[in-house]
Amino acid sequence: MALDICYTCPNILQRRVCQYFSDALISVSGNNENSTDEFEEVKKTHGLILKINAAAPELLLNVLPLLQEEMKVDQLNIRQLATETMGQMFADQTSTVAEKYPAIWKTWLGRRDDKAVPVRVKWLEMCVDIYKNHHESVPELTECFKEKLSDPDDKVRATACKVAGEIEMESDLKAMDKDLLKAIAERTKDKKSLVRAVAMNTIGSIYQSCFDRIKANDKLSIEKVGWIPDTVFNRLYVGDLSVTMNLENTLQKYIFPELDNDVERTERLITIVESLEPKQRLAFTALIRKQNEHEIAKADEFMKYIAGYFPDKARTLNALRSFLNRKSDRDIKLLKTSIDLDRDYKRVCVAKNKLLTNLNEDQSANVEIFQALLNRACSLIVNKTNVPQLLKLSKIAKGRRRTASTQKAVIARELLKEISTTFPTMYSTYMKDILQEIMNDNDSNAEESLEILAEISKANNGSMTYKPDVVERLMTYVANGSVTEIEYAAIALSNMKNSEVVLADLASNMCDELLLRSSNLTANLTALSQFALYSHNLITPSIDGTIEFIETSLLQAETEVPDDENHDWCPYEDLPELSKQKLIGVRLLVNYLTACKEEAEPEEYIVHRIFSILWDLLERSSDAAMTDGTCVAETSHLRLGGSQSIVSLTTFAKYMNELTVPKFERLGLTVQDTCFYVRAEFAESLMKGLQTEQIHPRYYALLFLCAHEPEEVLLKQIKSFIQKRLSTMTVKQGESSVLDASLVRLIHILAHHPDHSLASEDLDISSQYIRFYLSCVANAENVSFFYYILQNIKLSQDMVSPELSENSYVLSDLACAIIKRKCKEASWSLVAYEGHASLHSSRLYRSLPSGTIQTENIKKNYLPIEYLERLEKDHKSGEKVHIMYYKLV
Repeated sequence: MALDICYTCPNILQRRVCQYFSDALISVSGNNENSTDEFEEVKKTHGLILKINAAAPELLLNVLPLLQEEMKVDQLNIRQLATETMGQMFADQTSTVAEKYPAIWKTWLGRRDDKAVPVRVKWLEMCVDIYKNHHESVPELTECFKEKLSDPDDKVRATACKVAGEIEMESDLKAMDKDLLKAIAERTKDKKSLVRAVAMNTIGSIYQSCFDRIKANDKLSIEKVGWIPDTVFNRLYVGDLSVTMNLENTLQKYIFPELDNDVERTERLITIVESLEPKQRLAFTALIRKQNEHEIAKADEFMKYIAGYFPDKARTLNALRSFLNRKSDRDIKLLKTSIDLDRDYKRVCVAKNKLLTNLNEDQSANVEIFQALLNRACSLIVNKTNVPQLLKLSKIAKGRRRTASTQKAVIARELLKEISTTFPTMYSTYMKDILQEIMNDNDSNAEESLEILAEISKANNGSMTYKPDVVERLMTYVANGSVTEIEYAAIALSNMKNSEVVLADLASNMCDELLLRSSNLTANLTALSQFALYSHNLITPSIDGTIEFIETSLLQAETEVPDDENHDWCPYEDLPELSKQKLIGVRLLVNYLTACKEEAEPEEYIVHRIFSILWDLLERSSDAAMTDGTCVAETSHLRLGGSQSIVSLTTFAKYMNELTVPKFERLGLTVQDTCFYVRAEFAESLMKGLQTEQIHPRYYALLFLCAHEPEEVLLKQIKSFIQKRLSTMTVKQGESSVLDASLVRLIHILAHHPDHSLASEDLDISSQYIRFYLSCVANAENVSFFYYILQNIKLSQDMVSPELSENSYVLSDLACAIIKRKCKEASWSLVAYEGHASLHSSRLYRSLPSGTIQTENIKKNYLPIEYLERLEKDHKSGEKVHIMYYKLV
């Protein structure tokens, strides 16, 4: 009956209803200090409004403006409640409130920018049902979501990611806003971990919900969300441990979720890898290599190793210690099982989940840490059970026409190669299949199988065993295969058991057949270069003759220019055959020394002779080749190969003495080579070696020689690398650091540089190196330390060439002048460094006799007077320009 009255007499009741709610709401809304009881009454009133709205919305004609005013009041709780109530009214499926009251709708939309975070958060939460039930509001709300993804508060940004994900999950694929998803994806790089985690989970869950359609090659699904894995893997390049942890969690939960069916899981892996751009495929490779084999005797060794790779190291270490203190053999066994590469997928999953369940019972605070640890260490993305499926998919015949099947076969082969390189033990169960492909004359995939076998052989050096027919087949490839087949077959043979006996005659005959005009020269050099690396004793009896041939015959042979254009670089594949033979010959010698790094042999004269060949390669200039009419690109490849080989070999203790200070500084000139590709490739190899700590930190100094690099992209890349690696290093009192050692070594290199002189033009060139160094690492905190180091150089003498000491003093004064000017421009204070650092550890300088000599030397300025006057003039001119600019502004 009450409803009938409401329906029959809405106009009569509207005024009385409004009066009732006015009395109930305005009294509290106008009170800045309302009590809890009063607020509870307001909540009840709002509840009554919602009930009336559901039954007889016409009665609220004059009540809704009251709620509109409540959304503007100062009291946070009232504002938030009004925002929530109006949100519920707008969200009702049959509601037309937004259409009837556009001013109220506009006021409600304005709450997204409320000064209070809880109101902005509540506004976002109320949007979900409105978005689902009122499609006419979608465009307006979508723009609001994009705006809130950049809100200054991290809780709002996180909520925006979550809410936007919920509405997109419910949306029809056609209505899904790709720009909104892209905006959410950008939040995966947010500075706050909470926002990153929510954003990662949001885009991951959306991809998971659409994967079946992506797998079915639905074009719309691929266009709207197929890019998500690519974006997720791209975040690995951010270089932040916390971001990487978020990324790994998303991958395990949504991109590669638990899936027992081996076939479906492998197909999903291929589909995702296929969607990745080349750069992101590298990231994928880097990520799975983090799961590399952990040969550990105790669980704590593994955990200590991995703890340093997570953002909250202290918390991680505490969690690991707690785990060890439990002394649970059962859980340690589960941990070992979960990270064992030889376990199949199901057993890894069971062990991982059981371990987390056990930890949740008595160490729930550590579950999150161990979840992250296991995400990193468990072989779930790539597992040994993927191998048979990948082998099956890879057998699809190659053809010119690119189809979905042939493309999947290509991806399968790439994954098989990566597994063979990173996880060769995963193939232990499937060796029969691989060898069968190699023995099959009609199998077009033999080269891929040979490559996989070669990688497996490397991991089992000296222990591989083959049946006689397999050995015979591999020898046939060595004799008659393509260059790549020869290389892979030679690796497989040289890593087998008793290779030194089985291959002795073959290796001896190949060494005897090293003749310039031999049709088998490329094949023989290729096979011997692998024998030298993996079974060097096969080469030792013939090493003198091999070196003689390479040094006096092969490398001295003149390579004719293949065409009229004698460029300074071309890809290796496009080099003339003789050029390739020279490079393979050099690699043979380098491989031999690499294999002998811990052996008593070879004799010292052989080591010196091979290094002499490598140093001679650095002197082969492009200009000389151009003048002689020989292949210029060949000389560029030889200089690059020689430089990289010297860096690689001298990382071994046995050969360190081959890199004296003068030779090291000569090696540095490679980063100033006339050929861009030589400079770029050599710098890239140095950066990679420094990044992985495979080469000595002294090579940082060589990167500063790139200061005059004409290619801006390369210069920016080098500068970015140096800044990232060195700018975070701190100077500890009394200790030599990479920072000061690099500066000292740079000054010494410049002092011995062939272009150094006291001419103003040459000093300007030298100043550019110093400015580049300072631009990479100097700041207000360490600039005084650098000034102190430079002053110390003037108190020392050059140990390598005492007669060139003045060159170092000139550069020291030049650097000090540049630092003073830099400090003045940047408003840095240059104060006396209170610590102590010695140059003796560099072995480049020794202290001058203390007393008068040091005093006089430190007082004297070695820069030419005319250059000092020009510096002062330039400085004053710069100040005048700055003052004029300031006045104009």
